[in-house]
Amino acid sequence: MSSAKMDGKLKKPLDYINIVLQIVEHILSWSNPESEATIKMPYLVIESTKKNRRAFIIKSDQIVSFSFPFHIYKEIGCVTTLGKWHVRYKDIDVSTTILSKSRGLYSDYEAYQERKTYQEIASAQNLSDTDMLKAIRLFEMLMITEPAYVRYDYDPKGAKGQKHPLCHFDCNFIDAHHYKIGLHYRINLVQVEDLLDKDTDSWFIAKYKESALEKKKRLKVRFAKIKKGKCTRKCKKRK
Repeated sequence: MSSAKMDGKLKKPLDYINIVLQIVEHILSWSNPESEATIKMPYLVIESTKKNRRAFIIKSDQIVSFSFPFHIYKEIGCVTTLGKWHVRYKDIDVSTTILSKSRGLYSDYEAYQERKTYQEIASAQNLSDTDMLKAIRLFEMLMITEPAYVRYDYDPKGAKGQKHPLCHFDCNFIDAHHYKIGLHYRINLVQVEDLLDKDTDSWFIAKYKESALEKKKRLKVRFAKIKKGKCTRKCKKRK
């Protein structure tokens, strides 16, 4: 884990590529993980196993998680790279040069996507450059990767009953495909990791249970409406 502040929000597919490239840049300059006792929010946690490859960005009232399709490792016993983290995708060991070229492709596509296809932007690059070809492969991979976005929120300011539960998951970041799953209680990173881990038991969705306080408020509103309705009918009869 490492303290990290990523620029930009996830609102469209291109934002996912931007955030992932920022994380790769952060890891390549990463010396050593920080301890949980001293780390400051927001901080980044990367899970990099054969089955689970995800990034987690943790804030005081929010945990954002999405797929991170790279393998992260350290070379053991190599003096020249001692303490250095490596980021790899299949046969590509991502260097700062490859990362820089990938970010250049991102910037070009962001600027010209309304006028040019990605193929046109890629074909305009120096295709005799081996690092550029690797950057193109990485960018194409990120374009078709399923972001698998899940965000846990504890939202006392925006809470509005069952429509916007105090504790909830937001699934998918594009508005047209976004939905919420309410929770009965607050959870932490360990529980979010457990939910998303393929090797642990599945979670089950439980039907919403109304608290005694919520029931009291609901009945109060209901009786007020009934009382108002009776009063209106009486007034009409008198007229």
